Amino acid sequence: MVKKLMKLLLGLSSIFFLYSCSGTKTSFDFDSSVDFSQIKTYQWDMQPSSAFAKQDPLLSKRVIQAMDDNMSRKGFTKSDSADVTLSYHISVEKKLSSSALSAGIGMSVGKSGRGHINLSSGNQLRTSLQGTLVIDMVSTGKKELIWRSTTVKKIHGREATPDESTKRIGQLVYKMFESYPPK
Repeated sequence: MVKKLMKLLLGLSSIFFLYSCSGTKTSFDFDSSVDFSQIKTYQWDMQPSSAFAKQDPLLSKRVIQAMDDNMSRKGFTKSDSADVTLSYHISVEKKLSSSALSAGIGMSVGKSGRGHINLSSGNQLRTSLQGTLVIDMVSTGKKELIWRSTTVKKIHGREATPDESTKRIGQLVYKMFESYPPK
């Protein structure tokens, strides 16, 4: 009976773990009339992100560094007279979610050696933080948006070290640039 109980508990905990995991959602859009193979240089427009950069300058530097690294990896060169201008936008929102499935499992063994299991379920409301990072590429000549990538991710708090934060941001931006150049 104990083996069956352990299998049940392991199975339930696996289901709850998978249910609670949330991934990163990344999307992109682009102007299909643009020949992206002709774009070789970029520059920064810090105006859209200036408020965020003042609020969290360390995170802002990490985002810019990750974007510079990815632009370099894609063969771009930074220039004052560039083909495109890059900017980024970050927002953090508090999200309220409702779960129709929640469970509690309790187990005890009395003096008589008999045990019992309690199961309960009910509706739960949770709040979480959701971060959105948007990277825009604007043609320098026409001043038109030609490419945009957006990633949305649940934020688990600020317990990360600076190195961990740099690594996570680098991974997010890398994923965002996987769609560039668009095909």
